[in-house]
Amino acid sequence: MNVFISSVIRGFEEYRAAAKKAVMLLGHTPKMSEEFGARPYSSQTACMLEVDQADVVVLVLGADFGFETQTGESVTQQEFRRAKASNKRILAFLETIPANEKQEAFKREVSDYVDGLFRVTFSSANELADGIVQALSLLRQNQTAINETEFEQRLAHRPNESRSSGYGHDATVEFVFLPQPALSGSLRVSDAQRDEIFLKVCQEGLSAVRDGYKPHDQPETLGLDTNVLKWRMQDDGLQWVSVSLSNGNAGSRNDMFSSYYVSPSKTRSAALAAFSLVTQGRSGWFQIALLGMDNKVFSEPPASTASSISIPHRTERLLQERQLLLPATQSVFESWLDDALYRMGRKLNL
Repeated sequence: MNVFISSVIRGFEEYRAAAKKAVMLLGHTPKMSEEFGARPYSSQTACMLEVDQADVVVLVLGADFGFETQTGESVTQQEFRRAKASNKRILAFLETIPANEKQEAFKREVSDYVDGLFRVTFSSANELADGIVQALSLLRQNQTAINETEFEQRLAHRPNESRSSGYGHDATVEFVFLPQPALSGSLRVSDAQRDEIFLKVCQEGLSAVRDGYKPHDQPETLGLDTNVLKWRMQDDGLQWVSVSLSNGNAGSRNDMFSSYYVSPSKTRSAALAAFSLVTQGRSGWFQIALLGMDNKVFSEPPASTASSISIPHRTERLLQERQLLLPATQSVFESWLDDALYRMGRKLNL
């Protein structure tokens, strides 16, 4: 893969050397303007041609705006805009140092365009090199990950019991995770750790130790069942956790409408707990689904006893959102989860 390294040159020699070393470490080919050699056209034209031919552009910005061209742009800015216009993948690395007004404006322009996955700050050559290695590795993961259609097909081929894993008429949240790249041998490893997994379930607040669990074993899946949760795993690492969202006071005379409410905060807490339980620092495809939502209100139950309730007319029993998250850090997942629950809430309540 050809990787064009875009930055100022003067005063940035150490950073450019670190970037070159990081690119080569992964077996890619760095393209740098100081190594172009003699060409029958201007250095500016040479840079634009190399940007056009690059698979990835690594953009490194510090305090210096650099040489300003006749258009008022810096050379680095022209390279960035050329890559942007060509829909090149851009990995941006911003030095944590005060910059002049033009350079700060350029940094904002880059930050507005390059998403959080491929925008990193650094303060040393080692940090820059580590960031480039990580970003290029994640980019390769992103390029080799299965697409959304393939992910949907994997979900559709789960055993039938998994797709109706609710609890009677209770509303249920289902959290699904497929690591990318996919694993192998997951069943053998997890089969020997089922008691430990149950303890983790309880530590995450998804069940109680005193209630115990019932093992689930089928040729293609293993798992465990409790009174309020079902956990399943396949050999490729695909896991799903279904958690009942029923209200503890449902059915009491003083809370006759409690069972009609599905708490967004409880849903969020269950999804976060499932994330901690199954991902173990890995990235991949995620799906969050709400099942059994007909005749339900996606809202916090009222603090006081209600005498009536208004339920929007709908036919959906299932709502779902899915996303490939690379990297799947806690903050990245929480941001996606909050957006997903917001969209679900609008569909349910409007």
